[in-house]
Amino acid sequence: MPDLLVQIGGETLSLRSCHWVLFGPNDCAYGSEYGDGAVDAEQAHKNLRPYKRDRDRETKQGYRIELLSKTQWQDQAAACFYGTCTHQPLRRAAVTR
Repeated sequence: MPDLLVQIGGETLSLRSCHWVLFGPNDCAYGSEYGDGAVDAEQAHKNLRPYKRDRDRETKQGYRIELLSKTQWQDQAAACFYGTCTHQPLRRAAVTR
């Protein structure tokens, strides 16, 4: 299979060398997968959140999927996964019945 190429920040990169990242409304990273796991943000979100209701809820709450280069992943997402980021925690919505 040929290697897919993407442009990120004016640089042409192999999709395989990139990462899809799920960012919350507080800009903290909550999920990540290698770039070649999906060809677009929608598929990456499906891979990270298999249930449509979860994807719809996250989208409504301001979550987003971004494709990052390895350098961008290290700068913007790594600290979130290592537990050393300084993002404010998200507040959980109260459950009412």
